Amino acid sequence: MLVRELYPHSSNKSLHSLHLLLLVVFSLTYLVGCTTSGNSSLYGTALNDHDGSRFSLLDENAVEVTDQTYMGQVHLITFLFTNCTSLCPLVTASIKQSLERSEDTRNTPVLIISVDPKGDTIESRKAFKNRWGLSSNWRYLNGNKEELNTIWKSFYLNPQEAAIESLNSQMNRKYDIIHSSPVYIVDDEGRPAVVHTNPIDPDHLHEDLIRISKR
Repeated sequence: MLVRELYPHSSNKSLHSLHLLLLVVFSLTYLVGCTTSGNSSLYGTALNDHDGSRFSLLDENAVEVTDQTYMGQVHLITFLFTNCTSLCPLVTASIKQSLERSEDTRNTPVLIISVDPKGDTIESRKAFKNRWGLSSNWRYLNGNKEELNTIWKSFYLNPQEAAIESLNSQMNRKYDIIHSSPVYIVDDEGRPAVVHTNPIDPDHLHEDLIRISKR
């Protein structure tokens, strides 16, 4: 699901709605190519031969995290930005609730990859984690737009910057991000095994985490 982080006073509402529809079609077209058919043991969409993406990014403490950092551990990857006010809080809350369902999942690593490299500063990422009470197993990653573009493409995202025209825009921001926030479960071999899309059900995400961990 794609959500538009725009205020209702925008004069380009129809144009942005069309833009969102095109982004939905783009994302679904790519996802169909990497899904398996009818895996009834999983609540999310099982993925077939998804290789993920090579990356080397810095977390909110300027510590390097790569695609190999959590090799051997089942972990989650999702895509957010710190100034998001609708979709990102919902996804964050759902993941947090999911992990808290049991001791087996409580410390599952979660990699948040930025869709707003310009706005997701070290300070704003630290503030985001503090605001949500996220523990050290959550890492909020950012990098330059060129390297992030490669990662977004591998995970079938196409974040778009959209101007805010309202005079009452949050914190005087001039733009917001049109994006999707899928949650990928990555297996212990580093391959995305399942994807959950919005609305994220914490119970279903938890059950799939357990299933993938036991494979």
